[in-house]
This record gives sequence, C-alpha cells and structure tokens, in this order.
Amino acid sequence: MNRRYWYVLLTYFAAYFSSLIGAPIVMGILRAVTDLSRQQIVTYSAVYWSVFSNFLAVIIIWLLLRKQAPSTKIEKGQPLPVGTSIGYAVVGVIFLFLGQYIALFIMSIFGITGISQNTELMSELTRMVPIMIIFTSVLAPILEEIIFRKIIFGELASRINIHMAAVISSVLFGLAHIDLAYLLVYVVIGLIMCYLYTKTKRIAIPIIAHILMNIIVMIPQLT
Repeated sequence: MNRRYWYVLLTYFAAYFSSLIGAPIVMGILRAVTDLSRQQIVTYSAVYWSVFSNFLAVIIIWLLLRKQAPSTKIEKGQPLPVGTSIGYAVVGVIFLFLGQYIALFIMSIFGITGISQNTELMSELTRMVPIMIIFTSVLAPILEEIIFRKIIFGELASRINIHMAAVISSVLFGLAHIDLAYLLVYVVIGLIMCYLYTKTKRIAIPIIAHILMNIIVMIPQLT
C-alpha cells in the first residue's frame, strides 16, 4: 500500500482515539472557566474535542493526499465530467435512503426495529450542542469516505475481485460504527458509496453524497 495511505490511516486512528487524552483536557478547562453542570461539561468536552480533532485530521490528510497521483485500480482511467458526477451524487442520496429503507424492512422481518443507537446518540448530541453537526455532517463523512472507500476499497479492488472488495470495505465501515444490530444498514450505505466512487472515479462524489445524507438526517435535530 502507498506509504502516504499508511500515514492517513495513522492520522485517522489517532483522531479516533485522541478523545481519551483530549476530552479530559477540555473538561478541565471548562470546569475552570464555566459554571456548567458536570453532565454538561462531559458532553461539551466530548463534542468540542471531536470537532477539533477531526477537523485537524481532515487538514493533515488533505495535505498528505493533495498531490497524490492515482495509485489504485478504481482511480485509474478517465473520471466522469464534473456535472455528470455531481448528478450521480444527488441521485446517489436518493438511493442511499431507499437502500436504508429496504435494509430496515428486511431487519424488521427478523424483529429488529427502532432507531440505530449510533444515529440516536449523534442526534442527541447535536440537539444538546449544535456545533456537533459539523462533525456528523461534514468531518465524519470526509474521513470515512477517504478511509473506507479511497484507501480500503481502492486498495482491495486492486488486489481482489472488485465486488468482494466492496463487500469487505462496507462490512468494515459498518463495524466501525459499533452498532451491530444495524450492520446491514451500514453495509448497504457502504456498497452504494463504493458504486458512486467506482462509477465516477472521484472520491469527492461519495463524500458529497454522504454529507448530503447526513445533513438531511441531522438538520431536523436542530429545529
């Protein structure tokens, strides 16, 4: 795998686990300068550090990849025109919601109903601390598409059957959300994102589709 991709993965996981150190630091600062309750301090610390650490991760990853030449099977070849690619992103959002509804219907047959714990948690944090929407609707989609589509899916597709690569990367994407009951939903989302990336050869397209999907889900939480 490309050396820069290893640096990207390292940056992603560093941001992922950095809250173990960063959040307590923010908690100490908030205790010193505010009169918030203990629960508010815990919540605000988690949110502020998530936004800061992931924003920093996006900047570092952008610097690592900005001059990166195409190196995987998915990236090689002529990408679709910008206008057509954006059309795929917009239509892709429709299929993302449709795919989720189908997955939820299948899950309901097996008695799995209700709201994803991960989605419920993100929604609750967004209602409590609106700045969280920056993480859920912008930063997280950018990082996830780069990690699970550009790097993991792209590298696997260069070595094994592309359909198997899409399945493996999508399952890993689902497992990363730590919500096994709704794994099928995340796998469906991952597969659709893999298709958008493969079809357009532009990682920006699944990123845009992912951002739009999350915004549509999260904006009502602010009203």
